[in-house]
Amino acid sequence: MSTKLSLDQLNALNATEFSALFNNVVELWPEAAIFCSHMLPFASVNRLVHTFHLYLGDLDQESKISVMQGHPDLAGRLLASHHLTQESTFEQSCAGLDQLSIENGIQLNDFNNRYKTKFNFPFVICVRQARKIDVILSAVMARIHNSLEDELEIGIEEVKKICELRILELVDGQSDLI
Repeated sequence: MSTKLSLDQLNALNATEFSALFNNVVELWPEAAIFCSHMLPFASVNRLVHTFHLYLGDLDQESKISVMQGHPDLAGRLLASHHLTQESTFEQSCAGLDQLSIENGIQLNDFNNRYKTKFNFPFVICVRQARKIDVILSAVMARIHNSLEDELEIGIEEVKKICELRILELVDGQSDLI
């Protein structure tokens, strides 16, 4: 999509069109868009973002884990083989994860593997906000010591940030929720 929708254009979408457009604002979790499509029309872009955030926050633990499992490893084999979603490819390249040094790539891969072994889902961070490999590495090193419950909540908060930025790529407007 080359141009962003206005709020009026967004609210003119039917549920099927909305679901298709917002299908991947939560990585590989179209259920979020389907649920939120039933909340049309939205009074503002903030209300749209808030609706997705509420949806994510209200999921049960098993569903939150599934949402987290839908995210790719940072700088992993899917990026290297060009098999990420368009959104994830863009986000990881914005953070330079497609151009890591060999040393940083090995270190991130090691932490990704340790993290996934502990939590059974990949490390998720809003890389467009973290932007630098040292920030990302510091975050994974710190968060690997969390409990599953704490890490799941932190991870879902990161998913919300990613979701919000993806929504703002589709809809003209600003959000003050991040």
